[in-house]
Amino acid sequence: LIEEKAAPVLEYDEPLLIISLGDWVDYEGAIPGGIRQGYGYKREWLESSVRKQHYQEIGESTCSWWRLSQDSIERRGIEYVVAAYRGVTRALFRIKPGTWESEDGRLGWQFDIVDSGDIFDQVVGEYGHRVEPKPQQNQRYWPWRPET
Repeated sequence: LIEEKAAPVLEYDEPLLIISLGDWVDYEGAIPGGIRQGYGYKREWLESSVRKQHYQEIGESTCSWWRLSQDSIERRGIEYVVAAYRGVTRALFRIKPGTWESEDGRLGWQFDIVDSGDIFDQVVGEYGHRVEPKPQQNQRYWPWRPET
């Protein structure tokens, strides 16, 4: 909790898709390119050293299934997806081009883990960055601006 409150505010100017994850739910289900064993965020991942060992699971939780528009994501130039939990960025993923899938009107994609480099440091870093959640939405475009 102390780390969350001390996390700096996200100040990143390039487009991102931020997915706010809820608490973990065990659920085996198909995702683009594989099967996941659940979705959401496990409390033990709050510790940075533990979280780093579970980026694959966090990515599988983040990559599908969302009511989003592939056209909007591409039009905005979004290449990276951020997993957030309790208003703090936790992990960063790059959308693999050409891996989009749709299921029951919801969108999913395959991903690459981004766990180092300038973008990672600016968006996640060691302790994450705070983002204000949008009421009643699990996903948001960053920086937020009305769709054109």
